[in-house]
Amino acid sequence: MNASEWERLLLEATTSVRKAVSPLAGRVDRGRTIGVGASGDKTIVADKKAEDLLLGYLQKAKGVKILSEEAGSSGGSKSNTLAVVDPLDGSSNFARGIPFYCTSVAIVEGSSIEDTSVGVVRDLLTGDVYHAVKGRGAKKNGKPIRTSETSELSKAVIGVDLSGASSALISGLAPLISGAKRHVHLGANALELCLVADGTIDAFVDARERIRVTDFAAAFLIAKEAGAAITNAAGGSLNPKFDLEHRFSFVGAANVALHDEILKRCRTLPPMGGSNVQ
Repeated sequence: MNASEWERLLLEATTSVRKAVSPLAGRVDRGRTIGVGASGDKTIVADKKAEDLLLGYLQKAKGVKILSEEAGSSGGSKSNTLAVVDPLDGSSNFARGIPFYCTSVAIVEGSSIEDTSVGVVRDLLTGDVYHAVKGRGAKKNGKPIRTSETSELSKAVIGVDLSGASSALISGLAPLISGAKRHVHLGANALELCLVADGTIDAFVDARERIRVTDFAAAFLIAKEAGAAITNAAGGSLNPKFDLEHRFSFVGAANVALHDEILKRCRTLPPMGGSNVQ
């Protein structure tokens, strides 16, 4: 399949996921745990429903490898095409009735995150879909999007994920948080990075060494194609492994000027254990 065919397939697949998951959101047992996924996180009914649908669509492309947060690795081991899937990013939000969660799928034609060729992230509440094909720009609901022009931290609205962060990390991020006009975190990293892509917020930082490539690959392409500057927390290249064990950090900003100012504010961060911090 070429990139355009993949994009059409993923748009159709994520539409089906939304139709299947939406009725579950109103149920009192929406947060019921039915097992533990390959990532080690608890699996709720919506996780399983979303994943089963996505895998069904992806398996139409015979031989494709699949890395999914719930099912782990599957598919043709000799294929150069990898589908990177987070069926329900923001599962905790979904379980608690917080209206911010999405499904995320990326197609990677190689061994590096830079080889991501197609990315689709669909807001499962609103139906809004962010999508990109490498080299063709990013879109929201079929219309081109760009990052904001905000280049000064004092004027920026930034997302900062502090979930489970140590006291030392929170202290290290204090200069960044205090220097921003406003900081937010909504609980679904893929969708939040897409808000950087369309200019809703100006940057998103996750310095916890906890994000997986399944949460990131599709939104990475979308944000990059929209003009964002994205590196690891030390300003180096990102090189996450395509597995569920490797965790990493990143800084994504609307433009290079804002990105550089954020990095300066992060100089006091404690040492991090990710192998890709350079």
